[in-house]
Amino acid sequence: MKPNPEMTDSSRDEILVIASGLFQRFGLDKTTMREIAEAVGKGKSTLYHYFTSKDEVFYAVARRELVDVVDIIESGIKPATSAKDKFRKFFTIRDQAMAAKAKLYPLIFSDTKRHVSLFSKIQREGNSAEVAILKTILLEGIAGGEFTRIKAEQCDAIAITIITALHGMYIELALDGKMLSSEAKVETLTYIFVGGLK
Repeated sequence: MKPNPEMTDSSRDEILVIASGLFQRFGLDKTTMREIAEAVGKGKSTLYHYFTSKDEVFYAVARRELVDVVDIIESGIKPATSAKDKFRKFFTIRDQAMAAKAKLYPLIFSDTKRHVSLFSKIQREGNSAEVAILKTILLEGIAGGEFTRIKAEQCDAIAITIITALHGMYIELALDGKMLSSEAKVETLTYIFVGGLK
Protein backbone atom coordinates (compact mmCIF):
# COMPACT_ATOMS: atom_id res chain seq x y z
CA MET A 1 0.00 0.00 0.00
CA LYS A 2 1.54 3.30 -1.07
CA PRO A 3 1.10 6.53 0.90
CA ASN A 4 -0.61 9.49 -0.73
CA PRO A 5 1.82 11.67 -2.74
CA GLU A 6 0.81 14.65 -0.60
CA MET A 7 2.31 12.87 2.43
CA THR A 8 5.85 13.65 1.21
CA ASP A 9 5.76 17.26 2.44
CA SER A 10 8.19 17.50 5.38
CA SER A 11 6.08 19.97 7.39
CA ARG A 12 3.04 17.74 7.04
CA ASP A 13 5.11 14.72 8.07
CA GLU A 14 6.43 16.58 11.11
CA ILE A 15 2.87 17.47 12.12
CA LEU A 16 1.78 13.85 11.80
CA VAL A 17 4.71 12.49 13.84
CA ILE A 18 4.10 14.95 16.66
CA ALA A 19 0.30 14.54 16.52
CA SER A 20 0.76 10.77 16.73
CA GLY A 21 2.65 11.21 19.99
CA LEU A 22 -0.07 13.45 21.39
CA PHE A 23 -2.82 11.01 20.38
CA GLN A 24 -0.87 8.22 22.08
CA ARG A 25 -0.55 10.21 25.32
CA PHE A 26 -3.95 11.90 25.51
CA GLY A 27 -6.26 10.14 23.07
CA LEU A 28 -8.27 11.69 20.27
CA ASP A 29 -10.83 13.54 22.40
CA LYS A 30 -8.34 15.23 24.71
CA THR A 31 -5.90 16.37 22.01
CA THR A 32 -6.64 19.78 20.50
CA MET A 33 -5.50 21.51 17.33
CA ARG A 34 -3.92 24.22 19.52
CA GLU A 35 -1.86 21.60 21.38
CA ILE A 36 -0.74 20.02 18.11
CA ALA A 37 0.28 23.43 16.73
CA GLU A 38 2.17 24.31 19.93
CA ALA A 39 3.96 20.94 20.01
CA VAL A 40 5.00 21.37 16.37
CA GLY A 41 6.16 24.92 17.09
CA LYS A 42 3.93 26.46 14.44
CA GLY A 43 0.86 28.64 14.52
CA LYS A 44 -2.62 27.17 14.26
CA SER A 45 -2.99 28.83 10.85
CA THR A 46 -0.07 26.71 9.56
CA LEU A 47 -1.73 23.59 10.92
CA TYR A 48 -5.01 24.54 9.23
CA HIS A 49 -3.11 24.95 5.95
CA TYR A 50 -2.57 21.18 6.00
CA PHE A 51 -5.62 19.93 7.90
CA THR A 52 -9.13 21.30 8.30
CA SER A 53 -9.84 19.55 11.61
CA LYS A 54 -8.41 17.37 14.36
CA ASP A 55 -10.28 14.40 12.88
CA GLU A 56 -8.48 14.99 9.61
CA VAL A 57 -5.13 15.01 11.43
CA PHE A 58 -6.04 11.78 13.20
CA TYR A 59 -7.19 10.19 9.94
CA ALA A 60 -3.83 11.04 8.34
CA VAL A 61 -1.96 9.59 11.35
CA ALA A 62 -4.09 6.44 11.24
CA ARG A 63 -3.57 6.10 7.48
CA ARG A 64 0.20 6.22 7.97
CA GLU A 65 -0.09 3.50 10.61
CA LEU A 66 -2.25 1.46 8.24
CA VAL A 67 0.29 1.81 5.42
CA ASP A 68 3.01 0.62 7.81
CA VAL A 69 1.01 -2.43 8.91
CA VAL A 70 0.14 -3.40 5.34
CA ASP A 71 3.77 -3.00 4.25
CA ILE A 72 4.91 -5.18 7.16
CA ILE A 73 2.35 -7.86 6.25
CA GLU A 74 3.26 -7.79 2.55
CA SER A 75 6.99 -8.03 3.17
CA GLY A 76 6.47 -10.68 5.87
CA ILE A 77 4.48 -13.05 3.67
CA LYS A 78 6.71 -12.64 0.62
CA PRO A 79 9.30 -15.30 1.60
CA ALA A 80 6.63 -17.96 2.27
CA THR A 81 6.50 -20.56 -0.48
CA SER A 82 3.02 -22.02 0.03
CA ALA A 83 -0.39 -20.40 0.40
CA LYS A 84 -0.81 -22.14 3.76
CA ASP A 85 2.43 -20.59 5.04
CA LYS A 86 1.39 -17.21 3.66
CA PHE A 87 -1.92 -17.48 5.52
CA ARG A 88 -0.08 -18.41 8.72
CA LYS A 89 2.33 -15.48 8.30
CA PHE A 90 -0.56 -13.13 7.47
CA PHE A 91 -2.41 -14.12 10.66
CA THR A 92 0.76 -13.96 12.78
CA ILE A 93 1.99 -10.59 11.52
CA ARG A 94 -1.49 -9.06 11.60
CA ASP A 95 -2.03 -10.26 15.17
CA GLN A 96 1.33 -8.86 16.30
CA ALA A 97 0.71 -5.55 14.54
CA MET A 98 -2.78 -5.19 16.04
CA ALA A 99 -1.46 -5.94 19.53
CA ALA A 100 1.36 -3.41 19.08
CA LYS A 101 -1.03 -0.70 17.88
CA ALA A 102 -3.42 -1.40 20.78
CA LYS A 103 -0.52 -0.89 23.22
CA LEU A 104 0.66 2.20 21.38
CA TYR A 105 -2.76 3.88 21.30
CA PRO A 106 -4.64 2.57 24.35
CA LEU A 107 -6.67 5.75 24.82
CA ILE A 108 -7.83 5.78 21.22
CA PHE A 109 -9.91 2.65 21.72
CA SER A 110 -11.95 4.40 24.41
CA ASP A 111 -12.66 7.23 21.93
CA THR A 112 -14.01 4.86 19.26
CA LYS A 113 -17.68 5.11 20.25
CA ARG A 114 -17.66 8.89 19.95
CA HIS A 115 -16.06 8.87 16.49
CA VAL A 116 -17.81 5.97 14.77
CA SER A 117 -17.77 7.42 11.25
CA LEU A 118 -14.06 8.30 11.43
CA PHE A 119 -13.05 4.89 12.77
CA SER A 120 -15.34 3.16 10.25
CA LYS A 121 -13.61 5.01 7.39
CA ILE A 122 -10.19 3.94 8.69
CA GLN A 123 -11.36 0.35 9.17
CA ARG A 124 -12.82 0.18 5.64
CA GLU A 125 -9.46 1.22 4.17
CA GLY A 126 -7.66 -1.36 6.27
CA ASN A 127 -10.16 -4.03 5.27
CA SER A 128 -9.68 -3.23 1.58
CA ALA A 129 -5.90 -3.55 1.85
CA GLU A 130 -6.13 -6.83 3.79
CA VAL A 131 -8.73 -8.26 1.40
CA ALA A 132 -6.38 -7.52 -1.51
CA ILE A 133 -3.54 -9.38 0.23
CA LEU A 134 -5.74 -12.38 1.04
CA LYS A 135 -7.15 -12.49 -2.48
CA THR A 136 -3.62 -12.69 -3.86
CA ILE A 137 -2.80 -15.56 -1.48
CA LEU A 138 -5.99 -17.38 -2.49
CA LEU A 139 -5.27 -16.98 -6.20
CA GLU A 140 -1.71 -18.23 -5.71
CA GLY A 141 -3.11 -21.20 -3.76
CA ILE A 142 -5.49 -22.02 -6.61
CA ALA A 143 -2.74 -21.67 -9.23
CA GLY A 144 -0.40 -23.86 -7.16
CA GLY A 145 -3.03 -26.58 -6.68
CA GLU A 146 -3.28 -26.07 -2.90
CA PHE A 147 -6.91 -24.93 -2.98
CA THR A 148 -8.96 -27.22 -5.17
CA ARG A 149 -12.42 -26.54 -3.73
CA ILE A 150 -12.62 -22.88 -4.79
CA LYS A 151 -12.56 -20.90 -8.01
CA ALA A 152 -10.87 -17.59 -8.75
CA GLU A 153 -14.20 -15.75 -8.92
CA GLN A 154 -14.90 -16.73 -5.30
CA CYS A 155 -11.71 -15.18 -3.93
CA ASP A 156 -13.15 -11.72 -3.20
CA ALA A 157 -16.03 -13.16 -1.17
CA ILE A 158 -13.74 -15.55 0.70
CA ALA A 159 -11.22 -12.80 1.53
CA ILE A 160 -14.00 -10.51 2.76
CA THR A 161 -15.41 -13.35 4.87
CA ILE A 162 -12.02 -14.01 6.45
CA ILE A 163 -11.51 -10.34 7.37
CA THR A 164 -15.04 -10.10 8.75
CA ALA A 165 -14.49 -13.25 10.83
CA LEU A 166 -11.20 -11.85 12.15
CA HIS A 167 -12.91 -8.65 13.30
CA GLY A 168 -15.69 -10.62 14.95
CA MET A 169 -13.24 -12.89 16.74
CA TYR A 170 -11.15 -10.01 18.08
CA ILE A 171 -14.24 -8.12 19.27
CA GLU A 172 -15.67 -11.17 21.05
CA LEU A 173 -12.36 -12.00 22.71
CA ALA A 174 -11.96 -8.40 23.86
CA LEU A 175 -15.55 -8.22 25.18
CA ASP A 176 -15.12 -11.49 27.08
CA GLY A 177 -11.75 -10.38 28.42
CA LYS A 178 -10.16 -13.48 26.93
CA MET A 179 -6.94 -13.05 25.10
CA LEU A 180 -5.78 -16.22 23.43
CA SER A 181 -2.07 -16.52 22.84
CA SER A 182 -0.97 -15.31 19.46
CA GLU A 183 0.13 -18.83 18.56
CA ALA A 184 -3.25 -20.33 19.51
CA LYS A 185 -5.10 -17.75 17.39
CA VAL A 186 -2.83 -18.26 14.40
CA GLU A 187 -3.06 -22.06 14.51
CA THR A 188 -6.85 -21.96 14.89
CA LEU A 189 -7.30 -19.48 12.06
CA THR A 190 -4.94 -21.38 9.76
CA TYR A 191 -6.69 -24.68 10.53
CA ILE A 192 -10.19 -23.27 9.92
CA PHE A 193 -9.53 -21.23 6.81
CA VAL A 194 -6.84 -23.24 5.03
CA GLY A 195 -8.39 -26.58 5.95
CA GLY A 196 -11.73 -25.49 4.56
CA LEU A 197 -10.24 -24.40 1.24
CA LYS A 198 -8.35 -27.62 0.41
